[in-house]
Amino acid sequence: MDELNLSWKGHLILTVLFGPIWGGVIRILRGKVVIGVFYMLTLGFFGIVWIIDILTIIFKHNIVFLAK
Repeated sequence: MDELNLSWKGHLILTVLFGPIWGGVIRILRGKVVIGVFYMLTLGFFGIVWIIDILTIIFKHNIVFLAK
C-alpha cells in the first residue's frame, strides 16, 4: 500500500472493516476512477472481489515474507 504509506496489516484491517468503500477509494487513488466508483456502488462487486482483495493482501504479504 504505497499510496498512503500503510503497512500490510493496516491495509488488511481497513479492507476488512470498511470493505467496498475502502476498496473503491484505493482504486480511485490509483487512477481507476470508474472502477473505484463501480466497486463502491456494487459493494465490492457483490462481495466477491472484496473477499479476493482480502486474500490477495494476505497471500501477497506471505509470498514477500517467504522470499526474504
